[in-house]
Amino acid sequence: MEIKTRRDAGRSEEPVRTPPPERSRYLRRKTVQKVRRTPWTRRVLLRGLQVSIGVVAVASIVGGGVAVSYFLLTSAHFETRAVSISGCSRTGPEQLEAIVRREFPGSTLRIDLNAVCDRLEREPWIRQADARRILPSELAIRVAEREPAVILELRGDLWLADAEGVLLDRYDPRHGKLDMPVFTGFRGDNPEGYKAREKENVTRVEKGLEVLSELESGSPAFTRSISELNLSELTNVKLLLVDDTAEILLGDRDFLKRFQTLMSNLKQYEELKSQYDEIASVDLRFEGQIVYRPRANPAAQGVAGAEARP
Repeated sequence: MEIKTRRDAGRSEEPVRTPPPERSRYLRRKTVQKVRRTPWTRRVLLRGLQVSIGVVAVASIVGGGVAVSYFLLTSAHFETRAVSISGCSRTGPEQLEAIVRREFPGSTLRIDLNAVCDRLEREPWIRQADARRILPSELAIRVAEREPAVILELRGDLWLADAEGVLLDRYDPRHGKLDMPVFTGFRGDNPEGYKAREKENVTRVEKGLEVLSELESGSPAFTRSISELNLSELTNVKLLLVDDTAEILLGDRDFLKRFQTLMSNLKQYEELKSQYDEIASVDLRFEGQIVYRPRANPAAQGVAGAEARP
C-alpha cells in the first residue's frame, strides 16, 4: 500500500542548507599596516642634524679661539718691552715708567689700560693719563700735568698746589716763579694732615683764589701788594701787605671795595703808624669806617677809629 503525502504549496522543494559555523573573530589575522614617514618627520630629522652640526662647529671655533687666546696671552712675543711716556715736564718719565713696569708686568695684551691710567693719575702732578697698545710689545702713554696755582704754608714749609687744592710738591723755583701771596691757615701741619682734611682745605684754597681774582679785577697792583692771605676763618679773610705786619681784616665779601677803601686811606694809615708806633690790625668790615688797633701793652691797648675817605 503506497502512502503519498502532500507538500505545502509555498515551500521550496530544494533541500535546506545549513551555513557553516562562523569562525571566532578573535582568530582572524589582523592586517599589518605600514608606517609611512611623512614630510614633517623628515623636517624634524633634518633640523636635528643641522643643530648637531652647528653645535660641533661652534665647539670647534670656541676651542680654537681659546687655544689662540692662550697662545697670545702667554707668548713671550707679546711681553712688554717698551713703555714710552710723553707730556711730562715736572714729573720724570722714568719715574712713571718704573711704576708701570713694577705694578703691571707681563703681556702687553693682558695689561688693563684703564687701571694703568687710574694708577698714574694718583701721582700728585698727573691730572690725566691716556694709554694705548702698540703691538706686539709696546705701551704708549700720554699724560697731562697739573699746573701750580698757589703757594701754601704748612708749619713753616712752603708747598705748591693747583687750583683744585691738590697738593703737588714742595715749593721750588725750578717749578717756575709764582708772583702771588702765600696762603696760610690750613688744617694739618704736614702733607698727610692736609690730605686727611682735604675737603676743608680745598674750600680754603677756593676762597683764597676768589679773593685774589676779585682784587685783580680792580688792579693787578693790588695782588702784588699782598704778601700773605690768612684763610683760617672763612668768615673773616685776613691779609698782610708787603713789608708790613698789621693784619688787614676783609670779612667774607666785598673784598675789592674794602681793599680800595684801605688804598684810598694809606696816608691816614701811615700817620697812625707813626703815632702808635705799630698797628696790630686794620678792620675794614664796617661801612664807611676803618678801625685801627694799635700793637701796644695789652693793659693799655686802645682802638683808633677813623672815617674812611673815598
